[in-house]
Amino acid sequence: MKIRSSTKFLLVFGVLFLAGCNKLEATTKIEPNGSGELQMGVGFSAEERANMEKQNSNPQDFCNTSETENITVVEEQRGEETWCITTTQFKNLEELRSLYGQREGITVNRLEISDEKFYYDVDIDTLSEGSSFATLTEITWSVVLPGTPISHNADRVNGNTLTWNPTPKSGVINLQTESEAPRGFNFPPCGTAFVGLGVGLIYLRKKRPLGFFAKHP
Repeated sequence: MKIRSSTKFLLVFGVLFLAGCNKLEATTKIEPNGSGELQMGVGFSAEERANMEKQNSNPQDFCNTSETENITVVEEQRGEETWCITTTQFKNLEELRSLYGQREGITVNRLEISDEKFYYDVDIDTLSEGSSFATLTEITWSVVLPGTPISHNADRVNGNTLTWNPTPKSGVINLQTESEAPRGFNFPPCGTAFVGLGVGLIYLRKKRPLGFFAKHP
């Protein structure tokens, strides 16, 4: 049976978050056209992994590693910690909004590209019962913007990458930024100009074969 990528994303992280206290690293990379990728990693201590493997019928595949059309799941060792990292591709901001909406505790207030600006306004509930973030002991949330940041409330900035480190169990945390969103072009401006010039010259040649393009003795 083929599992849709969005369903696969939900199943993997539903299991991981229910496992108990762990760390989360989330990175959203957004291109100027609204496409991009969402990468979410959950880290487990050696003890947490051992406890989970006792309940897992297939402990050899702890992270349920797999690959579908738009999603991959990999396992990574960082010292004694095991990290399960899911990367999901999205075609537009509506798909990203849908991916965010699959987790309890995320509220999308604004997520759009308008007037060549990108707007990102998201709330994360780190406290309420039932929230996916309520049991986390460490949260790192990063967004790679499609252009230069204009305003933000991030904890750290590195070029176009903004990072927040919400305090666990501290309530609802707002993550907000605005950036430039340059348009994507099939040709650079000079290339476009040459193409336009070429089309214009062909048109003139067809209309006036004995004019500009006429042979002179």
